[in-house]
Amino acid sequence: MEKPLFIMSSVTNAMRGRELLRKFGIPSEIERTPKNSMRQGCGYSLYVKNRADEAERLLAENGIKVLGRAEGSRKK
Repeated sequence: MEKPLFIMSSVTNAMRGRELLRKFGIPSEIERTPKNSMRQGCGYSLYVKNRADEAERLLAENGIKVLGRAEGSRKK
């Protein structure tokens, strides 16, 4: 199974993004970016299970840079 990840520009932005989304009731987790997606970014991504499009919009509106989206493996 795959899950959507936002590739972040820095681990600091990942932490800021997680806190911002929490304030809007959108749970998220900081995870390592899969190696096949690490051509860009800091090596950390933000996983947002639900409301991903809304989360991406909120991050952008608040100056938290998302470099792109990737798919990670979902752990069972």
